[in-house]
Amino acid sequence: MTSADMVPIDEGPTEASYSGGTAAIRKTVDTDTGRGPSPDPDNSEVWLDAAGAHAPRPGAFRRPGIVHHRMYDPGRTVEHPGSEAHFPPIANGLDYLVSVVEHLESGTERPSARDLKYAALHLAAGAEVLLKARLQAEHWSLVFKDPGKAKHSELLDGSFVSCGPTEAIDRLVDIARVPIDDKDKKAVKELAERRNALQHYGLIGKAANSFAVESKTAEVLNFLISFLDDHLLPTLSEVEQEEAEVDMERIRGGLLRIQGFVKKRLQTLGTALKPLRDRTVHCYECEQFTYVVHLPDDGERSIPNCRFCRTSSSPEDAALTYGSMLLGKDPWTVDLESRASLECPECLQTALVCGVRLMSDPATPVDFCFRCAKVIQELPPLSTCGVCGSGHWFTGRPACDSCLELSEVEVP
Repeated sequence: MTSADMVPIDEGPTEASYSGGTAAIRKTVDTDTGRGPSPDPDNSEVWLDAAGAHAPRPGAFRRPGIVHHRMYDPGRTVEHPGSEAHFPPIANGLDYLVSVVEHLESGTERPSARDLKYAALHLAAGAEVLLKARLQAEHWSLVFKDPGKAKHSELLDGSFVSCGPTEAIDRLVDIARVPIDDKDKKAVKELAERRNALQHYGLIGKAANSFAVESKTAEVLNFLISFLDDHLLPTLSEVEQEEAEVDMERIRGGLLRIQGFVKKRLQTLGTALKPLRDRTVHCYECEQFTYVVHLPDDGERSIPNCRFCRTSSSPEDAALTYGSMLLGKDPWTVDLESRASLECPECLQTALVCGVRLMSDPATPVDFCFRCAKVIQELPPLSTCGVCGSGHWFTGRPACDSCLELSEVEVP
């Protein structure tokens, strides 16, 4: 919003345009002097009433991370100075989502570290509140951890133990018959895990990747907007729907700007990734098709990395994480065919993943090595380890690598 959007209130109810919709601004006029609030001559950021006291600044959005100058969105009653603290479940969840887009629309090229932290926290909180609000609409006892022991009195005073977001989704699908696909389930579950880590251990390491957070935020926000439109807002009265729409306009506008950033960055990366399509895969952090596996002779650039969110790790760790996070495979199973990562028959490193989709042909899963960047056209036959009984590639050795190291079995 620019200064041109800040509308002084001089006469009558006025329609003021602001990012996210149009809302009526109530006239605030001093009955003795007949004039409304006006900017402080010494500081245009502050508005004064006729008596010289601070007054609400009309038409302005509150910016996170900035000292409150009595700025507010006139369409959102909860932002009016002195407004009553009243947040029923749906309004509470929507307010969290408004906070998310505010924090990621920092007004600068990149969000600040503080913006990133609270966007992650508030997105998880908003998702959980809204999922449980729909669950409560089905039946109030379903939001309890143990519905069989639910007491309505505990619901009213908030003293109950509620179910987690994963349980909430399962109950919505199984009991309320709300269709939620596996991709959205996975995104909400990962969001809850990130929130727990952030609350208890802080925002560090891979979780602090701003590019990945924005990409995942756009994914979850997109799901929540559809969820709200299709399954939650229709349960409200007409008046409640009109009130919710003020927030929904703000959230939709914020999502478009976040998605716009993601799209623009992907377009920028498109040219650079074109010659690398045969060794570019989905990133396990941001889930964009921008994770490049480099050739062994690439020197310092031999470490796989994501061009979008800049995540990087060793080829072995990249393979293990890709197989377990994106393909849902068990990293430790003795069943070789379903293990997250395997020994590559070409380079003999544990960096091979079966079922990888490359940017060059995303419709066809292949057996791809994250160390030598090769597609293995035909894997060797499986053999049974003579020590532990697990499967391993048949190489003429009597046991798998792990058992050879532990039992010191001599290789013939």
